Amino acid sequence: MRRAFAFLLLTVAAVAVAWQQTSLARAMGMRAPSSATHVAAATSAADSTLWIEMRNVDLHIDQTNAMRVRALQGQVVTKPGVIAWLDDPASFRIRATSGEVALDGAAITALLNEVAFNYPGAPITNLRVTIENGSVVQRGTLHKGVAIPFQMWSVPAMQPDGRLKLHPDKLRILGVNGLSLMHALGLHLDNMMNLSKARGVTVKGDDLYLDPLAIIPNPVVDGKLKSVRVEGPYLVQEFFHTADDTIFGSFVRADPTVKNFVYFRGGSLRFGRLTMSDTDLLIKDADERDPFDLYFPEYNRQLVAGHSNTLPNKGLRATMVDFGKLGTQPQEKTISSR
Repeated sequence: MRRAFAFLLLTVAAVAVAWQQTSLARAMGMRAPSSATHVAAATSAADSTLWIEMRNVDLHIDQTNAMRVRALQGQVVTKPGVIAWLDDPASFRIRATSGEVALDGAAITALLNEVAFNYPGAPITNLRVTIENGSVVQRGTLHKGVAIPFQMWSVPAMQPDGRLKLHPDKLRILGVNGLSLMHALGLHLDNMMNLSKARGVTVKGDDLYLDPLAIIPNPVVDGKLKSVRVEGPYLVQEFFHTADDTIFGSFVRADPTVKNFVYFRGGSLRFGRLTMSDTDLLIKDADERDPFDLYFPEYNRQLVAGHSNTLPNKGLRATMVDFGKLGTQPQEKTISSR
């Protein structure tokens, strides 16, 4: 009986405390958490992620050569506590959720010479890549005690791990059949070249294996390639779609009237001296008759030659001049609101 009475007293006290807290909250104009509050919190957490979308962008590797980004969608990833900064493409990575990128022979040449084989003692120098009749053709100098000119024809084949296998369908060394010469001597390509220091390129037997994403300059792109094909003068690489790609066209929705652009949405982004939260930044091409020619190290010059508009929702629309056309454009900047 005493225990029952004590339990009753505790229950009454708990109810009283709860009533007092509720009354105090009402007096202060506060409301108890609701399902809507939880939904808003979840939405806010989603909005804290920064997303990027590109369409019809020639993204420069160096001042001369560029990758043609036909389409790329993904998440902007940084180290914890770091805000992505356009002025430093090494400050962020792009986790691709879908996309298609095309590289011509000049772009592949630049990536291999400036990234893959850019170290002292590299076994391959003076490399030049062309795409001819469905094959990737490499011409250069192989260093194995002496300088040996070579030519190699390959049709790239996608591997399960996303690398490209380049098997020599035809190999010319010193003007003769290189495969026959090597095999007669009991040698293979991996006996002729040491690629232990190369970035994104390995050799096994007579086959070269290229990791296309490992040789892309900053910002680094992470993802898995679905397919690769030779299309005219281009090597075209397509990314797998991931589940996160559904956010594009819903929360991340670029202006459908713009054909050539880079769009950032959500999260935080730095550019120049500014930091944008809940980012809504569309960088578009001043001349859409050709792809948007963008060189990140010189983006500010491209912006200064163009103009910017601030939207009523505080979003920003920046129109940039193509990098290759900077010399023919007036160097002025206007900022307006609409």
